[in-house]
Amino acid sequence: MKRPHLPIALFVSLGLVACSKTPETPTARLATQPDVVMVTLDTTRRDVMGCYGNAAASRTPAFDALCAAGLRFDQAVAVAPVTLPAHASIMSGQYPGRHGARYNGLFQLSEGITTLAEQLKASGYRTEAYVSAMVLEHRFGVAQGFDHYDDTLKQSDSGLSGSNAERASVATMDAALAGLGKVDRKQPVFLWVHLFDAHAPYVGIRDGLSERDAYLQEVATDDAQLQRLQQAIEARARPTVWWVLADHGESLGEHGERTHGLFVYDATVHIPMLLVAPGVAPAVRADLVSQVDILPTTLALVGAPGLPNLDGRDVLAGQRQGTETVISETALPWFDFGLAPLYALRNPGHKYIAAPKPEFFDLGADPGEASNLVVDGKLTGQAADWSVQVDGYVLEFGEIEAAKAAQHSANAADLERLKSLGYLSGSDMGLGRMDPKDAVDLVSGHSKAVELASVGQTDAALLLLDQVLSRFPTARGALFLRARLLAASGQYVAAEADIKQVNAAQPDADSVLLAAQLSLLLKRADDARLLLDQARHLDPNHGGVLIVLGDLALQAKQVDVARDYYEQALALDSMRIGRQARMRLARLPTSASLPKSE
Repeated sequence: MKRPHLPIALFVSLGLVACSKTPETPTARLATQPDVVMVTLDTTRRDVMGCYGNAAASRTPAFDALCAAGLRFDQAVAVAPVTLPAHASIMSGQYPGRHGARYNGLFQLSEGITTLAEQLKASGYRTEAYVSAMVLEHRFGVAQGFDHYDDTLKQSDSGLSGSNAERASVATMDAALAGLGKVDRKQPVFLWVHLFDAHAPYVGIRDGLSERDAYLQEVATDDAQLQRLQQAIEARARPTVWWVLADHGESLGEHGERTHGLFVYDATVHIPMLLVAPGVAPAVRADLVSQVDILPTTLALVGAPGLPNLDGRDVLAGQRQGTETVISETALPWFDFGLAPLYALRNPGHKYIAAPKPEFFDLGADPGEASNLVVDGKLTGQAADWSVQVDGYVLEFGEIEAAKAAQHSANAADLERLKSLGYLSGSDMGLGRMDPKDAVDLVSGHSKAVELASVGQTDAALLLLDQVLSRFPTARGALFLRARLLAASGQYVAAEADIKQVNAAQPDADSVLLAAQLSLLLKRADDARLLLDQARHLDPNHGGVLIVLGDLALQAKQVDVARDYYEQALALDSMRIGRQARMRLARLPTSASLPKSE
């Protein structure tokens, strides 16, 4: 295949054109030290990239151009099909079990871990990062070592969510290019840009595209931003180390999974990854590599000191032997649905998945992982040996179910933002550590219902939830979502039946608040007050509870009491209900007359 033409400026920026030697003074060393540019493409499948076999219909010319100039890794593996643990491993060189940031929103990377940015900064680099999703906000730990960490997220540009949980890739790249333009060309820069457009929900769905076509459209949008960055790096005219990789992939229906995180099949953990660096000849690498290899490889490339306690290795210093393995894990089944977490151990030819119903695949003969070689749950041969290795990993780092040491305390507003991205949407379905394979219809149906509801397709969402609950009648998250949608469509009695079932099994402030609101709508104010007291006991700082208490006080002509509740709500929960609280405060009467309804 003919390689795409690359402008001479790109070869200069990659350090592939000879240049005269400079005396090795500290200043001169910094002047010739390569920039390090890392672009992480969220939720990007390997097989949609042109240079990974999709050349005929490629929508990724920028990625493909870099691919032709450097190393393409054909056996690159993500440590997890979830954003935070994957990026924490990239930045630390450690597996999630070791660094502890095992799931989005609930964990953070420990300050005791030295990151790639910290080590490059200590070597004279200006360090800058620009991220596109709330799961990578600085408080989750991956900002360590960055001189500038831009996690400014505005209202969603997708039109599919009202939360400020993400920003469009074009906006992220605008910020990155503006920041890069301020960096002195005499100083090397470590620039990390995270692009999130390919993450569900996909914008094109509202325009009538299929899920796959809408997804591919988002991949192309991210690639266009990568091209803008290439041009800016060329203008710096410095030798440059490029890493471009996915944090994880997207299932798009494979194995019954619509998006990612539930499984550790190759659709979500076999990722595109490329490296372009001065003196590194273009090639295709068939050996096994992992995201944990990026830190040690980068430090070696720029001559920075290495770090201890790494799970990764310098991929330019040698290759893993065919019998060596890397590990992946996913905590999403446990934290989202109460299902069993999964672990996967693999080499280029085989893969073992530790689950209540374990799986072993011959990847050479069965790349789609359709034929499980474990018969009747009995582990033999290599599968048995690898199960012992996974047990050792779990024994060393602890079970995901018990992981608490690095846990971040997510507030109610954080949880709402996570839900808008498709995480924690069905928190603890109460399925008793079931194998995720046995609950895939529930998870996918619930996920699709959330998306349908977010774009106003309530009837379609309710129909889907009816189907889910016909198979899993006690699934708490699906019951709660159906109750909310029924209430919003005026079906108060049916909604109350669902929410009573939820609260009988596992009440929380949100579910009890909904029960209180339904009691009010059904003209049972005394019941509502009792339920509001219960909700406030469960979460004293829940702004929604305070808003309804204020509304009740206003109905009783207790204006000062109502004002106090609204002010408390604004102070304690402004991100989630600030607008409602401000509107009510602005409309408070000066007399005891009731305000106009909103």
